[in-house]
Amino acid sequence: MNEDWDDWRVVWAAGTAGTFTGAAKALGIGQATVSRRIAALEERLGHDLFARTAAGLVRTPAADAMWNHIEAMRASWQQATAVVQGHETEPEGVVRVATAVGIAVDVMPEVALRLRQSHPKVQLEILADNRAVDLGGFEADIAIRNAPMDRGDVLVRKLLTVTAGVFGSAAYLDSLPANPTQADLAWLQWSSEMSHIPQAMWITEHNQGRVVFSTNNYLAMRAAAQHGLGLLLCSELEGRLLKLLPVPVDLPKIPSGSGYLLVPRALRHVPRVSVVVDAILEQATELEKM
Repeated sequence: MNEDWDDWRVVWAAGTAGTFTGAAKALGIGQATVSRRIAALEERLGHDLFARTAAGLVRTPAADAMWNHIEAMRASWQQATAVVQGHETEPEGVVRVATAVGIAVDVMPEVALRLRQSHPKVQLEILADNRAVDLGGFEADIAIRNAPMDRGDVLVRKLLTVTAGVFGSAAYLDSLPANPTQADLAWLQWSSEMSHIPQAMWITEHNQGRVVFSTNNYLAMRAAAQHGLGLLLCSELEGRLLKLLPVPVDLPKIPSGSGYLLVPRALRHVPRVSVVVDAILEQATELEKM
């Protein structure tokens, strides 16, 4: 066999995405190319690697037996690439930052503006969702998270302490009765697939009113709050940025959190990554002063 990493990269992407379409999107190639290359590899190996089902791709026992080795090849290739990238002479190129949607909207545009002025050859690619990317496997160059943990050799830096509160628009607060109680409150909540996150659990435990709107999209929830539909549980900083007001009702204490910046150790001193780390730290310092 003459397989190289490029063949196994396609297999890894298909096994991770669960579909040829998802693998093609991740690799930036056509779906037909992914399907054809895997079929050719399976023929050379003499074993099927995936069962093609209506629900997507399912790894076969042959693929399962090889999977740890495929993961190890991927990690070694990524680490070798990171070492080469460390020889950049000036900050230039794409830096992928994984973060939650709220931070992507409220913080990262300001970071991008800083970089445009100081390092115009650096381009940010923002991966804005709640998925926990594998920094040890170099799925992103930087992550901003509410927990300081990750697989692999990752450096962690605390950005700021996050104090949360419950906020509504002026129009919504004006609609409440005089001296409102918890039973009078209308809540914006995460949909059932997100019920495991701390914000959703807190609302479920302490809501004595009613949920009037639920969604798995944080921007939709924020928009609902701004339109006066109900109350949003968010950071105090975010409430101010959205021009929302704290609800005038005594509520159980909401635990404080923290924001952390995480970067693979192999990338910390790559020039393009280093300047983005510095810009994020500077922006976090300014936000703490607000």
